[in-house]
Amino acid sequence: MIPLNQKGIEQLFEFRIKEGLSIEYLSAKEVEVCNEKRALFFSQLITGMANANGGVIIIGIHATRKIPRTLQPIANDMVMTWLKTVSVTHISPEIPNLGIEKIIVSEEGEYCVGISVPNSFKAPHIAEDKKFYKRVGMKTECMEEYEIRDLYHKSKRPEIEIYSILNTNGIPHMENGKYAKMNFYPRFLLKNIGSAVEKFFKVEISVPSHIHNPNFDTLQDYFNRFEDGCTIFSIPQTNALYQNEIATVAEGHFIVDEESYNAFENGELIVKVFYSSGVQTKHFNLKETFVYKNKQLEYDDFSQEKRVLGSRKTETPKLF
Repeated sequence: MIPLNQKGIEQLFEFRIKEGLSIEYLSAKEVEVCNEKRALFFSQLITGMANANGGVIIIGIHATRKIPRTLQPIANDMVMTWLKTVSVTHISPEIPNLGIEKIIVSEEGEYCVGISVPNSFKAPHIAEDKKFYKRVGMKTECMEEYEIRDLYHKSKRPEIEIYSILNTNGIPHMENGKYAKMNFYPRFLLKNIGSAVEKFFKVEISVPSHIHNPNFDTLQDYFNRFEDGCTIFSIPQTNALYQNEIATVAEGHFIVDEESYNAFENGELIVKVFYSSGVQTKHFNLKETFVYKNKQLEYDDFSQEKRVLGSRKTETPKLF
């Protein structure tokens, strides 16, 4: 799924990603007037994606022939609040993990809005007009009766949520008043928020190789492969995960220092869960997630003394 940030917007134009089943471009004109008519439109569009395979809606991009052409950013500060209100009051039941993100695209504070719609385990969802919708190509259409029955059956399945990462507050090693290195020992937690037991699932964690400690056996024992500057771990789970149960699936040791800082600042931690109802993926910005005393780490916080022997410049892996 396209990340809802400036890089994601740039990728849409760079790769000329077409509108289709799982992506919709809307110009800022679509939210110039935030009234009941527009609320009905967005409730239909969002529920249509949630009842199908999920997708992304970008407001603030003008497209022709399905291709994004120009930015048409939003200036109205009330749009974010209005969209979040619509998602709660005009859609039933509320869609879990629906993301509505503000993406700044100009120095004047103009922005686009990215709406990340999951393939919802609570489907089917009803729009404001009390109808069920689905996504067909680039259109939103009413669902057939048998399709609604199938979705109600789906709602009785397990649904695993990537719940949180704990113990991200670092442990520093000091040198001349600065950090020689910062140690993090994260624990990865999942939760079954569905209505059935999940008997078997697998977790895949992708970490930039420059910050992972390969001598930390708790995570290293699950090493799977190297890929694009990252180390990938594959962790099978043979214990059942019951409804509303929270489980720790892995622990790691990440090290940030002067040489690995670029990988830390620009990299992502990616967690995927493979289970009976599908695949869940979540991206964590490393710099925002792993902090010390509730503050983000900066390059100047680290000791930058030159090493006389054994010095080797670490290059940042290409992530995009």
